Amino acid sequence: MKRIYLTAASLLILLLLCGCWDQQLLKNSRIIHIGGFDKGEDGKLKSTVAFPDVSSVEGGRNETNEVHTVTSNTTQHARAMLDREISGDYSPSKLLVLLLGEEWARAQDIMPYMDVYYRDPKSPLNARLAVVKGRAEDLINLKMVGTKLIGRFLDHLLENMEDSTNAPRVNFQSIGPVKPGQDFALPYVSLHNKIPVVQGTALFHHNRMTASLSPEESLLYLLLGGHKGETARLTLPVDIDQERERQVRAERFITVDLHKASRKMDVQPTESGPVKVKIRLKINAAVIEYPMDRLNKRETVQKLNTALSKLLTERAKAVTRKIQEANHDGFGIALRLMAFHPQAWKKMDWEEDYKEVQFEPYVRVKIERKGISF
Repeated sequence: MKRIYLTAASLLILLLLCGCWDQQLLKNSRIIHIGGFDKGEDGKLKSTVAFPDVSSVEGGRNETNEVHTVTSNTTQHARAMLDREISGDYSPSKLLVLLLGEEWARAQDIMPYMDVYYRDPKSPLNARLAVVKGRAEDLINLKMVGTKLIGRFLDHLLENMEDSTNAPRVNFQSIGPVKPGQDFALPYVSLHNKIPVVQGTALFHHNRMTASLSPEESLLYLLLGGHKGETARLTLPVDIDQERERQVRAERFITVDLHKASRKMDVQPTESGPVKVKIRLKINAAVIEYPMDRLNKRETVQKLNTALSKLLTERAKAVTRKIQEANHDGFGIALRLMAFHPQAWKKMDWEEDYKEVQFEPYVRVKIERKGISF
């Protein structure tokens, strides 16, 4: 009898349970993997998106992209216009990469156009962002790179560049609208022979692009900021034995794997002078290519350590000068002043005072692994 009552109660509870009233079926949605913003006419927003289109063929399936471009006043306005052109409901929930055309990114504060991504609970806040040298539309219109859809290709490319310390690791969440005291940077992408390549880093100030760094400068910028990826590798000119004749160009260079990097930054305001920022970067390196060889000699290794430390210190000074000229506070100096020196911070006009900051970077390289010497 007890079992009958339990069964009846269970059935009654099941009848009272509500169904999924807010379901969104994937078959009714058109998802995008990649989107882009460019400068349109009269200051309007030109949005380009690519919808994956999969069709069955003999022996497998065929993938391509269906590309649409609209000109609108806001991001949400663009979505409404796209809904009129596509066979389904526009869905950004699977967005992998958002591209920003350089002209558009330099023209205004980009954050108002990102507002919808932070308000929509279905937005993919882990989607990557990048700036395109030229127009984002041109890159998206490639549709495919080899056998990969352009969205997946760029997502994998940016992930690889992040892991190798060639591009900053950035997504919607990391550049969130409420983050005072530090500027952000984005990967800088261009087209080379119709293939997307990462050619450095785009620097931002007040959410507007102000300058860019080369690939070599980008790696050092990330190391100085304490953002080493899984790997980091540099090929550098070095000449520690000027008496020995070089037969080929390769003998003038060394390639090192920076397998460990530690950074310390000290920010100190002064009573009447500029803020002083000391950055100490210690690198433990492994030689993976050095045609001159002779690394079995301790004297040679010590000379290399000295030469590489001097060269990278000079380059670090050039990088800090460049980001300062761009008014880009990518190291979060203002954030440290707010936190640890609030009284000094209240007296500052950071827009002007940042230009006078005295950076004192120093890089020390220590070769720990030399590979096989002949």
